[in-house]
Amino acid sequence: MPDTIDRTWLARRALHHLEQLVAIPSPSGDEAEISHHLARVLAGLGLDVTLQPVGSRFNVVARTAATGAVTDILLTGHTDTVPVLEGWETDPFRPTIAGDRLYGLGAADQKAGIAAQLAALDGLYEAGLLHTRNLLVAFTPDEEALSDGMLAFLEDRPQANLALLSEPHYSPVTIGWPGKALVKVTVHGKAAHGGRPQHGVNAIEQAALFLAALAEAQVPEHPRLGRHPFVTLSIRGGYERYSLTVPDRCELTISKQLVPGESKDSVLELVHRCARAMGAARLEAELARPYYPPAEVDPGHPQLQRFAALHRRVTGEDPAFGYGKGVNDGDYLVEAGITTVIFGPSGGNTHQPNEWVSLEQTAVCAEVYYRMCVEG
Repeated sequence: MPDTIDRTWLARRALHHLEQLVAIPSPSGDEAEISHHLARVLAGLGLDVTLQPVGSRFNVVARTAATGAVTDILLTGHTDTVPVLEGWETDPFRPTIAGDRLYGLGAADQKAGIAAQLAALDGLYEAGLLHTRNLLVAFTPDEEALSDGMLAFLEDRPQANLALLSEPHYSPVTIGWPGKALVKVTVHGKAAHGGRPQHGVNAIEQAALFLAALAEAQVPEHPRLGRHPFVTLSIRGGYERYSLTVPDRCELTISKQLVPGESKDSVLELVHRCARAMGAARLEAELARPYYPPAEVDPGHPQLQRFAALHRRVTGEDPAFGYGKGVNDGDYLVEAGITTVIFGPSGGNTHQPNEWVSLEQTAVCAEVYYRMCVEG
């Protein structure tokens, strides 16, 4: 690393970018302004920047002069945040620093990660290396909703040897995480007079039998992610106005976290198997959005070993590789064949009031990103 580009320099640049990003509201569905801001920043470094429409929002995709068909490193993160919740003690859009913490909406999830990646690009530019490196940058909207940004980005089938996804997973560095299937179920019964229920098939009662069978179903278990049962999110049946009629229809929304080895097909197969408990009723099931495939990267993969060696040089410690609890854009990156490491500055109160991020971790991440890009 050139003498002028040290962690202190990178920390200053990351803080500069982070304060600007937090000051721009970007809840899911309203990321256009922050996308334009990021496009201007990247264009200012001389990168070839494309604003890819995602509905009314944009992916910000940037390339260096040396970017090839297969890039060495993809730097990526999401631009959206959750909405403002009640209970903030500071202005969520006015970055507030207290010790190592910077408070602001999206500070940890995940504007600090993007800021650290921008600082790394600043460092490459300052060192005269940026346009000699085979890099691809993609900042995408909608991760907190349906991941429409990442899905649109992957439609062009980008290829990269390694993706550094800057979600707030500082330690452990995340190399595996669950997927998710959302299933819409309709149970069809047979209407009858409520005084003669034996002449009908009660769809609500049949749905209850189905849910009981689903709760007892044997689902696969993963050594690191465990096993995830089905979760009923909503149920609707009967008639909005009083009617002494056996209900002939019941609708369910069911969620299932997926571990590696599970798929949309295996989930639907298990749903239909449990439907046999209903007897007379008929069940229809279909997959709804969002669907995330489970993801897992081999810790022995050469790209992970390269990351581990560089992480050790920067921090003096071996990275702890672990597994996350929730879905994210990385599910789709791995499905697209891109080896993905989730590593970004962490903090606290994500998806809650008074969100904060560690500035020290932001600086360390910026240095790791920088060095990874320097060494290709």
